[in-house]
Amino acid sequence: MPYDVMKVARREFSAAPETAGEARSFVRDTLRDWNVTRGSDDIILLVSELVTNAVIHAETTLELIVRRLPGAVEVVVVDRVPHRAVPKAGPLQVDTSPSTDDTRSGGLGLALASAIASSWGVSYSKEDKAVWFRLDDEEPPAGPTSRTSLVPPLPVRSKVRSRPEPWSRLDSALAAKLSLPDLLDSTVDVARTVLGGDAAYIALATTDETEWELQAAVGLTSGQWRPFRSRTEETFPSSAPEPGPVINDDLMIARAHRGRLAAAGMRSLVTAPLIVDGRITGLLGVASKRIRHFGQTAADRLQEGADRIALTVERSRLARVELARRASLSFLAEASDLLAGTLDEQMTAALAAQLTTSRLGKWCVVHTTSDLGVDRLAFATHRDENTTDVLRELITAIIPQEQREPGQLWQPEELAEAGMDDELTRELAAGLGISIPLMAHGRSLGRITIGKAPNEEFPREEVDVADDLAQRVSSAMENARLYSDQTFMSEALQRSLLPAKEKEPAIPRVDHAVFYQPAGERNVVGGDFYDVFATDGRWCFAIGDVCGTGPEAAAVTGLARHTLRALARENLAPAYIMHRLNLAILDENTTTRFLTMLYGEMTPIGGPDGGKGMRIRLVSAGHPLPLRLDKNGEVEPLATSQPLLGAFEDVEFFTETVEVAPGDVLLAVTDGVTERRNNEEMLGDEGLTKIFTGCSGLTAQAVIARIDRELEEFAPGGHTDDTAMLVLRFL
Repeated sequence: MPYDVMKVARREFSAAPETAGEARSFVRDTLRDWNVTRGSDDIILLVSELVTNAVIHAETTLELIVRRLPGAVEVVVVDRVPHRAVPKAGPLQVDTSPSTDDTRSGGLGLALASAIASSWGVSYSKEDKAVWFRLDDEEPPAGPTSRTSLVPPLPVRSKVRSRPEPWSRLDSALAAKLSLPDLLDSTVDVARTVLGGDAAYIALATTDETEWELQAAVGLTSGQWRPFRSRTEETFPSSAPEPGPVINDDLMIARAHRGRLAAAGMRSLVTAPLIVDGRITGLLGVASKRIRHFGQTAADRLQEGADRIALTVERSRLARVELARRASLSFLAEASDLLAGTLDEQMTAALAAQLTTSRLGKWCVVHTTSDLGVDRLAFATHRDENTTDVLRELITAIIPQEQREPGQLWQPEELAEAGMDDELTRELAAGLGISIPLMAHGRSLGRITIGKAPNEEFPREEVDVADDLAQRVSSAMENARLYSDQTFMSEALQRSLLPAKEKEPAIPRVDHAVFYQPAGERNVVGGDFYDVFATDGRWCFAIGDVCGTGPEAAAVTGLARHTLRALARENLAPAYIMHRLNLAILDENTTTRFLTMLYGEMTPIGGPDGGKGMRIRLVSAGHPLPLRLDKNGEVEPLATSQPLLGAFEDVEFFTETVEVAPGDVLLAVTDGVTERRNNEEMLGDEGLTKIFTGCSGLTAQAVIARIDRELEEFAPGGHTDDTAMLVLRFL
């Protein structure tokens, strides 16, 4: 009674090394969906063999068909090369030891089918060839089936449950889609077993494919196989990487991987390259303690294993390389942000060292070079804080050798000569290190030295990242130096525009105090200024504000201050002094910088000691009017606002005279006080008057402190303009 087809699943595959694994996954998922459990392992085993044979011999697109029949599962593998016959099914060899048959070019598919399947066969047509098998998952019905095998039925045999194909475990690892480390560990373990060796290893190309890094090994101690890198000539025992397997004996392997194989007692070695798109991306090797242990059969078999994993390993390797590249870019971007956040050279050195030890090395030292060429230890740090002092002592005693390539920074004899031959220092000096100069615009700023722990490698890609980081540190350090130089010059210029505290005159029966605070950056010279000086029985005071900041404003400030002093000593009236100062600014000022100024001269009333107060002659040239706080707590403005300086030639100024009594307090400020803002709200003249009203009974310095505190409470952090204040308290 013919079987009726109940379910069918089909899929096409390319003739690629990974096809067998994909086919197994397809069949496994299909059987799971159909709830087929009995015999599923045998079905997947036969599928793997038939698909592998088709990939090797047919080299065309494959079609895999799975049918669910009553009581059975049928699988058909179809290729497009009917004229190329499948290898004959010979007697099944159950022995899993390495084969010595050099003539066998096919898999074990038909031999296994004859031993496991309920029925199997091969059919040919003009367009394709189909290899099929059927496996019962329950007792088959009596009578003939609708489809008979193209070869006579085989005698009933006991089922063979073990897989004689040598790389079956490797196929299972590939099908399981293990992580790269687990896949490599499985590969070397299987390779050693398949070839009967004593040790096996796999090395992969580094990021730039100029070095080879040992990724996994089996058969030797971890110390012998500790991950390390080697150059091409140290990795490949032959003169250069070759596209096929290579067999080496005895002394020919002495230089392989820096001679570690020979040192471990290995006397023969067979290697197979991992080839993807014509490029050698890795090396799979098996070593033995016996001479001439490997023949061509073993070499070909190892190459077969290498070919199976090559594409999968390369994909994983490239993914890992991409992750490492992104991690490096992220690290460098973060480093740039942190370094850009400081304009202090010492802080830049500290950040550079801490960033380095977080990713590139065990310890880091930064030296800076002065303009005179003198080196100075700027910062030193070690991941183990308890070792930092030892590192600093070592660096101070012995300056590390300058070098770009990783190597030994200190020699044992240097440690002995410096009296630093203790165990901790020797361990610290035993690791590899690299010293990179810090350069900017062709000038040496110092160097950054990075060290590794003993027995740690210094990979080429880490050296590249260190070079990139050093460039960013150099730029940040150069910016810090430029900022420091500019700040020093700005502060020196600002000091020259303000009177020295120790040179301020003592005014009889007058308590006076001054205040100045530049806005924003320290390296910008402010436009506000004040002055207090004595001349010919008079005491003069001034407070002014140049529009803008920077060197141009400073030039106007310097001109105004020194011209004012010179004119005041000529005993001229304040109005005439303002007239002459206005013309001087117009003659010298080519940048259209305007100046507001309050200038006044004080003379005592009732004798030289001013016991009855002071008479003040003053001019307010476009400046905020001064305020007077009398002994009754009343506040009123003094003087009248007149034209500012440096704007027009044909302006007239006049002198105003006011008398202040003992107990009065005079306050003069720049617009940095009255224009202080809290969001959209401005302090203004009314706000300043309110604050000043509460200053009765305070000393001159206390008045300034009270106003400064009230400004900060009104607008925290709102200091965006230069601020100057002058307080005169008449006793």
